[in-house]
Amino acid sequence: METLALFLDFLLSMSFVKIVGAITLEPSFDVPMVNVTVKEGTTAILPCSVKFLGQHQVIWTDQWSTLLTFEDRRIIDDERISVERPFTKDWNLHIRHVKYSDQGIYNCQINTSPVKIKTVNLKVQVPAVIIHHLSSEDQTAKEGETVTLVCNVTGIPMPTVTWYRHRSSEKGFEKESEFCPGTNRIGVSGEVLIIHNVSRYCGDTYECVAFNGVPPAVNKQIKVGVEFQPEVRLPNRRIGQIVGKETILECIITAFPQAVSVWLWEGTELSNSRKYRIEIYDEGEHTITLSLRIRALEYSDFGRYSCMASNPLGTDKEEMVLYDYTAHRSTTTTTTPAPVTTVNTRIVTLHPHATQGPLNPPIIPYNYDKYENTDFVTQRPRITPFPSRPVHAGSAAKTLESSMIDNCSLTAPSTYVIAITFIFFHKVLRDMFQ
Repeated sequence: METLALFLDFLLSMSFVKIVGAITLEPSFDVPMVNVTVKEGTTAILPCSVKFLGQHQVIWTDQWSTLLTFEDRRIIDDERISVERPFTKDWNLHIRHVKYSDQGIYNCQINTSPVKIKTVNLKVQVPAVIIHHLSSEDQTAKEGETVTLVCNVTGIPMPTVTWYRHRSSEKGFEKESEFCPGTNRIGVSGEVLIIHNVSRYCGDTYECVAFNGVPPAVNKQIKVGVEFQPEVRLPNRRIGQIVGKETILECIITAFPQAVSVWLWEGTELSNSRKYRIEIYDEGEHTITLSLRIRALEYSDFGRYSCMASNPLGTDKEEMVLYDYTAHRSTTTTTTPAPVTTVNTRIVTLHPHATQGPLNPPIIPYNYDKYENTDFVTQRPRITPFPSRPVHAGSAAKTLESSMIDNCSLTAPSTYVIAITFIFFHKVLRDMFQ
């Protein structure tokens, strides 16, 4: 009986071993395939986690079936590659300073029968790069020409090139120009920027920015200079000054390139001396102010002054006049009220039946306005009648005649006519009473 019991125990134990062996788990991966995307120059981590590895081994191979690692040891002669195991089930392949040439398929394998493989697809992105020797440098063109700017770039994926124009002046303010329209962003994409019929207002700094989603973006600035002939402007074309004073003449010159700028007096070029001082002020944007200072003005300094500028593309000249302000002021006519002359005219009213009393005529003032161009021969003074006085006709006539004749030199021609008329009527009345 004891022997039978021992045999049954042996059979049971053997059956348990077989059952346990039958349910032993095979090694497996967490996922069969994974994609890994990294930026060039960083460290690529290719994951590989194995469950129930048991006594099996793990190896890594590349897309050309080159053996890279065996378990945790590097086989290939590339120090950038290693196997890192943060956990016991992890067999991660690390590639430091990854290159674009490292991109491809990597296999994590377990030596089971058949072999189990986990595929890792490594994608390496390359940030945008500008190929400077194939891109444009600073350019100079003449007005009317066509300017072509090239920004040759590369990267994975292919970058998008956007063009910008820096339109800020030297003083830091954004400048606008209707002659070369456009905002700061003048293009959406493209490695080539063409400016047709370029003008002086298109001379600026242009920048191409390349970006493919992989930071950082890269840029390149290209300066475009536009040559044009000088343009001379005068703030004042006539300036008056007093002899002995100091005066300053100015002209504004815009040109690129700036070349020769001079002041001329009656066609003679002026230079710095005790009499003259020429100064140049840089206003930015290819513009200068040419100043001529004249000390202690003399009569010989008055005349025509010319501001002339020239460069290889042309010449421009503008003239202005410096005149004597004193002489100009003395010849200027001013309007003043004309004086008024008062003439006293003796007017007598005769009564036909006057018998007594001396002749005592009143004095009537009359004004002649010399400011207006009045015809004094035809104009008659206004005579206000006075009450008649009884006088002797004879004495009145004589007094009237002598009075009118004595005052002829002081009266207007119309008063003289009135006097003659009165004398005529006096004689008629005298003959009637006789």
